[in-house]
Amino acid sequence: MDVAKETAELLAKLGVAREALSGGDLIVRSPVTGEQIAALKTISPADAAKTIDGAHKAFQSWRLVPGPKRGELVRLLGEELRAHKAELGRLVSIEVGKIPSEGLGEVQEMI
Repeated sequence: MDVAKETAELLAKLGVAREALSGGDLIVRSPVTGEQIAALKTISPADAAKTIDGAHKAFQSWRLVPGPKRGELVRLLGEELRAHKAELGRLVSIEVGKIPSEGLGEVQEMI
């Protein structure tokens, strides 16, 4: 299987729409094969500023969430990472050219 197809299938399994991987002007290539694996859309500086502002506003409410509740959400995130460890590890390998065990190791560090 070629790397672009494998990448698209892994991301689809993780809930990323195929449309998100094409139609853009930022070309992503496999560091191993040089093959194009995506063409991501970029945003304007104004849209980036809006996105950053939205993240800042979200943080203002997130910081008011009690510690035990935040901890529970982080635990749930860890469960999701664990459930998709193989796919995420393979994506890390494709993205940066690491051997599979190193890709899995990076996911384990996130958990």
